[in-house]
Amino acid sequence: MIFMKELFLFLHVVLATFWVGGMLFLSLVVAPYLKDKPQIRNEAFQEVGKRFSLYGTFLSLFLLFVTGLVNTYLIQGGFRPSIHTKLGVFFVVVFISLLHDLWAGKKALYSEKHRVWAKWLGILNLILSLLLVYLGVRIRLGY
Repeated sequence: MIFMKELFLFLHVVLATFWVGGMLFLSLVVAPYLKDKPQIRNEAFQEVGKRFSLYGTFLSLFLLFVTGLVNTYLIQGGFRPSIHTKLGVFFVVVFISLLHDLWAGKKALYSEKHRVWAKWLGILNLILSLLLVYLGVRIRLGY
């Protein structure tokens, strides 16, 4: 049983690292690099966004949900108020991710309004995702 706990916690941490790390990479490396390249910026964001959306949004968020539920029972022994809070924030992140990827991001190539929406939805999503990491640390420490 201890191996299962370690395995699912490990998977959860790796998936969270991929999700949050990907957003940090996009905002701290890709965005500043493309800022001075308006001729390729929008198309590059579209291409990078499509790839990250598939693995980051759809695959990793789904697997984070599954591993989070498994960890809730294997490690925490069930739901506690702090886990309810994390789950609530998680669902907000999923909603914002879908709004970003399926609405604003897709239209950002052709619309300045949607580009601005995509930018701010991405920033909000990053902030809330960092909050999820913080809540995860608190839960793991027993709060």
